[in-house]
Amino acid sequence: MSVRVLLFGAVAERTGRRELSLDADAVADVADVVAAAGCRDGETLLVAVNHELVRDPRARVRDGDEVALMPPFSGG
Repeated sequence: MSVRVLLFGAVAERTGRRELSLDADAVADVADVVAAAGCRDGETLLVAVNHELVRDPRARVRDGDEVALMPPFSGG
């Protein structure tokens, strides 16, 4: 049972990884995933769970979910 975490930008550079797998029993919500991925307090991130952006750090994650942690982006 696991949650797949995709890392982008500064988080990937800092950890030296682009992906990790977390035990689904060890993470209950997005905030737990962000902490387990080694993100810094106050670090601005966009978070997507199963390809859907989420804003609530207490959004639940479940076994089999994919969570992407991305730096903010802009374009034009």
